[in-house]
Amino acid sequence: MPGERSAGCTPITVDRTVYPRGPMTLLLRNIFLATLLLLLPLQVRAHATAVLQKVTSTGEKARLQIFLRLSTLPGHVLDTTGRRVDLVLKDTVAAADFTPLPGDDRMIKMIVRKKAADTVLSFYFRYPPQNVTVDENRETGSLMLDILTGNPFSAAYPDLSSRLKGVTLLHRNEVDYTNPVNLSPYAGRWRALFREYETPVTLRPAVRLTLPPFPLAVYLAPRTAAAKWLTPEVMALAGGKKWELIYREVRQQLETEKNNDRRNRLLLTYAEALVRAGEYEEPYQLLQQIVLSYPDTRLARFARLLFIYLQAEKEDAFLASVELDSLVHKLGDANPFAAYTTILQAELAIQTERYKDAKTFLGRDDIAYSGRAELLRLLRQADTAYGRGRMIRALVAYLQLARRSDIIRSHPRSLANFSDTLYTHQRYGDAARQYQRLSDLLADHRHRDLALFRLAMSQLRSGSRPRQVMPLLLQIQGAYPDTEGAFRASLKQTDLQYLAGSLSSEKAARAYHRVSEKGNRIELREEGAVKEAVVYALAGDDQRAIALAMVILRDFQSGRLRVTTQALVIERLPRVLKKLISKGLYVKALVLAKQNREYFARGWLKTDLLYDLARAYSRLGVYDRAVRTYQYIFDVSDGAEREKVYLPLLKALFEEDRYDLVEDYADRFFFRYPDSPDAPRVFLYRLRALRSSGRLDLAARLLDRKDRPSSREIDLVAASIYADLGRWQDVIRILSRPEMAAATAGGEHAYELAEAYFQTGKYDRARPIYERLQQEDNFRELAMFRLARIDLQRGRKKQALNEFRQLAEKGKDPLWIKLAKEEIRILEMEPEIQK
Repeated sequence: MPGERSAGCTPITVDRTVYPRGPMTLLLRNIFLATLLLLLPLQVRAHATAVLQKVTSTGEKARLQIFLRLSTLPGHVLDTTGRRVDLVLKDTVAAADFTPLPGDDRMIKMIVRKKAADTVLSFYFRYPPQNVTVDENRETGSLMLDILTGNPFSAAYPDLSSRLKGVTLLHRNEVDYTNPVNLSPYAGRWRALFREYETPVTLRPAVRLTLPPFPLAVYLAPRTAAAKWLTPEVMALAGGKKWELIYREVRQQLETEKNNDRRNRLLLTYAEALVRAGEYEEPYQLLQQIVLSYPDTRLARFARLLFIYLQAEKEDAFLASVELDSLVHKLGDANPFAAYTTILQAELAIQTERYKDAKTFLGRDDIAYSGRAELLRLLRQADTAYGRGRMIRALVAYLQLARRSDIIRSHPRSLANFSDTLYTHQRYGDAARQYQRLSDLLADHRHRDLALFRLAMSQLRSGSRPRQVMPLLLQIQGAYPDTEGAFRASLKQTDLQYLAGSLSSEKAARAYHRVSEKGNRIELREEGAVKEAVVYALAGDDQRAIALAMVILRDFQSGRLRVTTQALVIERLPRVLKKLISKGLYVKALVLAKQNREYFARGWLKTDLLYDLARAYSRLGVYDRAVRTYQYIFDVSDGAEREKVYLPLLKALFEEDRYDLVEDYADRFFFRYPDSPDAPRVFLYRLRALRSSGRLDLAARLLDRKDRPSSREIDLVAASIYADLGRWQDVIRILSRPEMAAATAGGEHAYELAEAYFQTGKYDRARPIYERLQQEDNFRELAMFRLARIDLQRGRKKQALNEFRQLAEKGKDPLWIKLAKEEIRILEMEPEIQK
């Protein structure tokens, strides 16, 4: 029978120990079965008679079948009241893992509740059902509710519905809002992709960190004005932030200063000027020396603050934030610049994208902010709102701050955020002005390419003509080659030229392909690839477009343009498949359909092609793929059409080890088509699935029915199931028939027959079969063990001992070797062996 497989091995019994029927596994069977048989009555008495295990459903246009699986069939009462259908299951409990059916467009919900010893299943429908019947299968413990569902017409005219035995609305196509064709803004208007789409820009310059006002040494005890220990020249330079000149002047002053207090202040100021000037190595060492030389002093703590700032600027901002938190804790209430250290804490949190922490720092109400500190706090609160995705709040905060001060212009991160909020809210003119400032601020720094690109896009969106923006796009590509901004500029240049008709489809595709291959960000490579595929589609090369789109879906599985790419495939795939099938290129058509089977399964492609595809699979002998096609047909078909699909569907499910679904679908089949000519083969798959999933008792009950389907294949599976259950007389009854001679000449069924003879004490009949099995690799050691056991049962202990020794010496399977050695040890203790 096609698709037949071995479902496991029947265990063999040696005394009270159970060994595997196959050569590779070891099971404890007899003890387990005996214990199970002893405990089963207790379990039955302790629990309800029936256990509700599973519920599934199958829908048609006007009907709904609900299938219930129970451990045994209980008594039941059906009651229909308006939109509710109640099914009372007598003396029944729901299994712990029982899951009710979810609601859908016809059934609102299903509720399971206990009522004394009974379980009540309540089904709530959107419209009163027109007819409900119950069918049952006692052997499998199954119930089927067949429901003619209601609709607006039957609800409005219940009398008419009753007289006509139900009324059905005509089927009309409805919009599927999960379909990418309906979700993508570009499906059916593909040129808009080049005009409207822009991959989001992430422009995050480093946060410009804040230090308290210069010089920190003012706050050393005793607090002393800077003019008393700094020269007027240094004070003048500080106003212009000439930090390099400052540290040189301070160094000269430090060389001649004799007063220890002023020397300490000058030393700290020298280190501070180095840090503010952007130096690294000298202040790094100097600040550590100060901390070590003046432990537990305010001078050391201020030096540590400068060191943390330096660490954040040059090394690890996260580690610096941890150090800063510790320092602030040590400063406590004596912190002379609490506002600024709190702002620095927030800035480090923003730099490390811990926006919740930043919000907490900036929200403290025990710190007084004034002057520059107040503006910085407002700035960082706006930055925090932006980082948390509160774009409207951020925009309002930036606009309010911009009206009070120009502080935003001196902070690249804040200016980038402000520009992006303006751009996001389509204030393109304002965004262009801010991006111009940002590009000037970032001169000779990273991210300037992106600032210039956003400047170009702002100009384009605000109404500038493409030819006015093109020079800036070219400038970006020339000045910053192979940067993110350059690749973005290349994409937009190609968009504009392709839309204007100044660039052919072939050249546009090459330009997009270059970005898809060379782009330095994955989203840019995706954008280039998708636009290349759309160019092919618009040029009429659907097959090439589909091939590229499939590569895109494989390579960019979380891409922003994934839905649009799927829409392109859905729109163009039917054309390609029809063309291939019309040319007789079935293999290519089937391979392509298989690669895109998701769209058929989701109902995003019409079923017109499915029959042709299924027949093509059959012609090529690829039956499992044909079944996958028919499985979709099953889900969308009715009545007689479904009957033809069951058999190949069951075969596919069995091959995929979906035994629970094999049982479900087989149950549905026998409810719906009990007299079908396919019944024997459906029954066969059902038996195999039950055996593979270990539900042997149910399989045996089905086999014991006198009206069950029959065939040679069913009898062979029945023999295996009876062997699994230890029903040896039934095994002999089936396999000893003359027509089974070929099946029992060797292999699995030969073993089953031999084991049946052995277990019933018919050793003379078992021996020749085991001797044959000794010649088969899969059964050699098992057969050797059994033959030795037969000799042992016959009282030939010495011969059995020799056979066990031979197995222990020549065997390869460690399990059988171990068992043989155990038998040897027991036999060697026998008096007659010791003589």
